[in-house]
Formats: sequence, structure tokens, C-alpha cells
Amino acid sequence: MIIRRILALVPLVLLVGCGSAAPPAPAPGTASGPPAPATTTAGSTPPAGGVARCVAADLRAGLGQASGEGQRTVSIVYRNVSDRPCEARGVPGVDLRGPEDPNGPVYSVLRQEDSGTGATLEPGGSVSATLTYLTGTDGSVGTLGSTGWIPTELVTTPPGDTSQLTVPWNGDTVLRQDGATRPGTYVGPLAAS
Repeated sequence: MIIRRILALVPLVLLVGCGSAAPPAPAPGTASGPPAPATTTAGSTPPAGGVARCVAADLRAGLGQASGEGQRTVSIVYRNVSDRPCEARGVPGVDLRGPEDPNGPVYSVLRQEDSGTGATLEPGGSVSATLTYLTGTDGSVGTLGSTGWIPTELVTTPPGDTSQLTVPWNGDTVLRQDGATRPGTYVGPLAAS
């Protein structure tokens, strides 16, 4: 009999001990509910209130007039042909392409350090980078470079992009220094033109 009474009380004790407590109230000034999803930007999508990076699809490239003797300079001009502003900043990639050579048909130009300059290009606006290159026939042939090589085109990649723009070369001879640690041919950062 005593055992039956004890067994009858066990379910009541379990029910009382298993009650659920109310969730704690949020602290004053904090929101309750699920967290808001994070937002990210990618590609040429502008950040909130910002301007998207210029990509090859926004630009047309061209070469200015070369100047200097021995070591020459020429501006690579990038014009915004899109219908929106874009941000042009950094150092573009530049390859000179031409006839077969002991070092191959492509001469990848060294990039200078980025100076942090650049510009926001309105539609029709332009920015440029200076390409400095050696000409002439003096120099070594083989693993360090080639003399008397004339590229047929310049291929450029805007900073932060993988698509390229191609421009006919200006006809100058380029002294290749493919294996040099400090070549006399290099491209500088974009700057307002």
C-alpha cells in the first residue's frame, strides 16, 4: 500500500520539476529576433554610397605620343565609355606582344609600386598610366633579353580585373630585359590625365 502511494506521487514530482522557464527578456536597447543577414559587395558592384571599380568593359584604351631617346615614355590612356562613374586606382598589367623571340612572343612589363593615386572617372573621363621602355639595339640576347624586337600590340589589364584591352603598338623597337632584376621597362600607377 505504501509503495502504491509513493508510485502515485512520483509522476506529480516529475511534472513539477520539469516545468519550463520563460526565456530571459532581452536587455534594454537590444533587438530580439534573428540577426539581420550580412551584405557583401563583389565584382564591380559599388559599396553603399560608393563608386564601382572600373573594369575592362567600362573602358577603352589608347596610346599617347611617345617621347624621349634611349629610354622612352608613352601614356596608356583609359577612357570611361560606360554610362556611369567608376573608380580607377592601382597599377595596370601590361604585356607587349609581338613576333617570336628567344624569350617568347610576350614581354610582361614590370609594375611599379602603387602610389595610391587614381581618379573617379565620369562617363567620357580618362586616366592614364606611364609606360617607360628602353629602345635601341644594345643589350644582351638569350636569357636576359633580346635586342631589335618590335611588338605588334600592347595588352593591358585594368587593376583588379582579369579582362584585357588590346591596343596597336606605336612601332618603336623595345629592348627586352626578361631576366633583369631591375629592368629599364616598367609601368606606373594610374593618375588623373
